[in-house]
Amino acid sequence: MADRIPKYVEIAQDLRAQIEDGTLPPAAQLPTEKELVEHWGVSANTIKKAVNELRQQGLVETVPQKGSFVAEPTAPFVITLNHTDLGEENPPGRGFGGGEGRAFTAEAERQNHAAHSSKPEVKVEDAEEPQMRALGIAPVAPGQPRPQVVRRSQQRFVDGKPNSLQHSYFKLELAIQAQALLKSADIEEGTVAYLQSCGHVQTGYEDVFDARQPTEEELRFFGLSRGSLAVIEHRRTAYDQHGEPFRLTVTIYKPGTNRIRFIAGEVPVEVWERGS
Repeated sequence: MADRIPKYVEIAQDLRAQIEDGTLPPAAQLPTEKELVEHWGVSANTIKKAVNELRQQGLVETVPQKGSFVAEPTAPFVITLNHTDLGEENPPGRGFGGGEGRAFTAEAERQNHAAHSSKPEVKVEDAEEPQMRALGIAPVAPGQPRPQVVRRSQQRFVDGKPNSLQHSYFKLELAIQAQALLKSADIEEGTVAYLQSCGHVQTGYEDVFDARQPTEEELRFFGLSRGSLAVIEHRRTAYDQHGEPFRLTVTIYKPGTNRIRFIAGEVPVEVWERGS
């Protein structure tokens, strides 16, 4: 038998549904705490927790002495995942894609937003099956030690609000050769350009997407409840000039705040700018 969700989550989901279907339009005041207590037959503390869930999701704003109001909708942050023109004299090349590194911050600037990332967290850890498959690491026999990989993780923010989590995985042998990968610091020229200087020219990549329930870490970072919408997981496997996979980057996007798009071929400039 499935566990029942907490009452405050149920109340938050009901209020969210009313916001999304227009029953509670932007700027509308939520029912008062007393009204919600009487309607649901719960304590005031339960109602406070429910409203706080909506506040963390950016759906309501609370004004002291006045109440809680439905927040005005904000335009989603548009992320272009195919080749992104950064306006540079020497672009990184045809294997460079959007949604990561300098492309992420440049696209935010194009849309009049400010993007920044946390200091990279770097760990050497045993490879899991998905990382082994993506990086072309041979399987090991049961009971044998797993090969190790280097994981570089960052929290990413747009206008000071949590936007996404990004984890990049590399074979340990590559990180020993390209030692900036082992340092808990930003790679100033960008990972793609740095690895190119180490002999691994990114010539292409494969993108795979999945919608899934958020993990505990993701719930905390994004400020989501357990009954929230699914997060979008974007897995990018990058290949070098020899056709070998050398990087796996997994990006998890907060639901409701991002719009992902692709642009193919030659299009007018206004199409690129349409996301802003």
